[in-house]
Amino acid sequence: MLGSDRPAWAPGYGRIAGQPEAVIVALSEHHATVSWPADEPVPALGSLLDVIPNHVCLVLNLVDEVVAVTASGSERWPVAARGKNG
Repeated sequence: MLGSDRPAWAPGYGRIAGQPEAVIVALSEHHATVSWPADEPVPALGSLLDVIPNHVCLVLNLVDEVVAVTASGSERWPVAARGKNG
């Protein structure tokens, strides 16, 4: 899930890991639009991409835990402040 907030210091709504010039430029309810570098091949249909969002507060308020992907695998982190913003 990507949030619609856009920090002034970062273009777009997020990036694609491993493709620093690929920028998420638009959001819709169920998808995002990525501006892909013209000199790079577009990923094959169905490819999984790692998205680096610019803003994640919305996500953390809606889930009980997140999966953090690390160099050694993944870990589940509970969201201690879930539902505590109001």
